[in-house]
Amino acid sequence: MKADLFFSTWPYIALSLLVVGIIVRYLLERTRMAAVREEMSEAWSLFGGAGVWRASVLLLVLGHAASLVFPQTILAWNGRPARLYLLEGIAFAAGIAAFAGCTALILRHLARTNRSAITELSDTVFIALVLSGILSGLLMAVFHRWGSSWGALVLTPYITSLLKLRPTAGLAMQTPFLVRLHVFSMFAVFAVLPLTRLAAFLVFALHSTLTYMGRPISAAGHTAESWLRRHNPSAWLWPEED
Repeated sequence: MKADLFFSTWPYIALSLLVVGIIVRYLLERTRMAAVREEMSEAWSLFGGAGVWRASVLLLVLGHAASLVFPQTILAWNGRPARLYLLEGIAFAAGIAAFAGCTALILRHLARTNRSAITELSDTVFIALVLSGILSGLLMAVFHRWGSSWGALVLTPYITSLLKLRPTAGLAMQTPFLVRLHVFSMFAVFAVLPLTRLAAFLVFALHSTLTYMGRPISAAGHTAESWLRRHNPSAWLWPEED
């Protein structure tokens, strides 16, 4: 597969695996919500980690989201060197904290096992991909500085083109290897997620959403049934003959 084709198709493959995988897991586990809740508890004990780990990951996710949604604002903020240094410094510190937390997480995971081999392997691959994404991001900050600025000019248009279903793979292909590894790892995390313990949260959320959406339909059905029983049309549709 050519590299440009890879960056055009891989994101859609990864997201398709995420959606289909969660739907399949829901169909298999929709009658076993107690087991899903137990798996959610296991996932939190494994992936929850310390408060610093959670805060650093949240900060990185919000930073990437801000670059995607508000690229012009990021560029305007970076217009002054002091603000650029502040933003890059905060992002790098968050990356260091996330890397340390993820390293501790994978060591703790490898020291225990209480699930099927597929689940354990999937969790390991998932954590390794997250670690790869964080490490590549840190190395990008060292070797390809001011990523908050050039990322808004290169990667944001690339992600936007994917959302518009008109991928411009050339934008990703012109970036250094570390950047391409960072992008690949991000989508690979989505692809593997349905096989991990973390998928239990998405399965439970889907179940809750469908249950909530089904309540108005069920209520409308019961109301219609009650009305028909009170106003049974059979008496005038099929009147009994004397």
